[in-house]
Amino acid sequence: MTSESRRPRALVVAYDFPPHAAIGTMRTLRVVRLLSARGWDTTVLTSDPAHFRPSTPNDPALLTQVPAGVTVLRAGPLRMQEGLLRLLRRRPAPSAPQSNRQDGGSGRTPAPAGAFTRVKNVVNAAFSIPDQEVGWVLPALWSGLRYRFQSGAPDVIYSSAPPWTGQLVAYGLKLLLRRPWVADFRDPWSRAPWRGDRFRFAIRAAAFLERRVVARADRIVFVAKGNRDDFAAHYGSRVAAKFHLVPNGCDPAELDALERPEPSANGHVMLHAGSLYAGRTPLPVFKAVAQAIDRGLLDRSRFRLRFLGTNIVSADLAEACRELRIDDVVEFLPRVPRQDGLKAMLSASSLLLLQPGHTVSVPGKVYEYLAVGRPIFALAEGETADVVQHSGIGVSVASDDEPSILNGLLRVVQMSQGPLPAPPREMYDGNLGAAAIEQVLRQAVAPSPD
Repeated sequence: MTSESRRPRALVVAYDFPPHAAIGTMRTLRVVRLLSARGWDTTVLTSDPAHFRPSTPNDPALLTQVPAGVTVLRAGPLRMQEGLLRLLRRRPAPSAPQSNRQDGGSGRTPAPAGAFTRVKNVVNAAFSIPDQEVGWVLPALWSGLRYRFQSGAPDVIYSSAPPWTGQLVAYGLKLLLRRPWVADFRDPWSRAPWRGDRFRFAIRAAAFLERRVVARADRIVFVAKGNRDDFAAHYGSRVAAKFHLVPNGCDPAELDALERPEPSANGHVMLHAGSLYAGRTPLPVFKAVAQAIDRGLLDRSRFRLRFLGTNIVSADLAEACRELRIDDVVEFLPRVPRQDGLKAMLSASSLLLLQPGHTVSVPGKVYEYLAVGRPIFALAEGETADVVQHSGIGVSVASDDEPSILNGLLRVVQMSQGPLPAPPREMYDGNLGAAAIEQVLRQAVAPSPD
């Protein structure tokens, strides 16, 4: 138990923290702000923007939201796997034979290019356990230990992931500092349904590491009921006794500070904000838009489907749009700073959410959509679909039900033309979740007697 003569101390371990602008950053930032406001001496152990990957969203404006009294420790990763992969890339790929002989005149059959690519993929997977930020473990542990000897031990450690490397850092600090630890799971880990394409050794490694984290953490927080229930079924009721459900959310104050323009009278803009990854493909929506235009149900000149942010999908989206003859309707725009992204949501006529097959997770973006208050068109199942349907401002359909996708698209366009009820604030206010996490931290510091 902490002494009443000083403030309680929390060490927050999170790779994603300002200026890192991934959506996961915002949950940790809300927790840190609330801890600071409630008198905690808060230190954040996080990544160093000087070592961000080129694809990392970086928004320096987010730094202004970090309270002045919070100590931020930054550690840069050791990216050993990148060096090894660069060496592999320098090796020339096997070439086709130069003669009619299968061995190219050398007496040896050249290794197939596919085998060489597989070697690189195996190396990349092996050096990315638990994820690509694994090189952060040792520098972060060192920074955490230096903090301990310079400022004293924390009363509690709180970690938020993914990246799952952060849980390994917190695990190590738990063992070294012998302090209670609360681990926040924003996503599934070893049993993530959208990660079935991993090598078997990577899946087994994830399962082993997840098991160690679950065993050592004093409290575990989940953002989605489906994920918590999956962990409870996998680990049993005895372990599940330390599980807590704290749904995600957003900070309504970010939106309250912005002007809420009326949607354009010149046409309908359906906006998808953020990256497309992990099976989040818009192809079913493309087909529905094409059908609606061909049948005269949508006016090509008055409808735009806009994607704001980085697109990482296997299909060639631009080519798909050309084949469906909607390349003049669909727009792909680059990532923008967070505040500009929120303004784009407020200016849109409706909002698109893609969460196919992700039945045990709820994306943080859905709560921003709820706070914005525009009609939501979701391709989702499970808990995400339930949230959208219960909001009163959205339509959710299965990603493989083409008739329902077309009908849902048209229904959302129609909804945008009239007034909408405001979703209950408790559905999306992430500050309520931050307060709940603070209570979990206090329980970990001073557990109630059984």
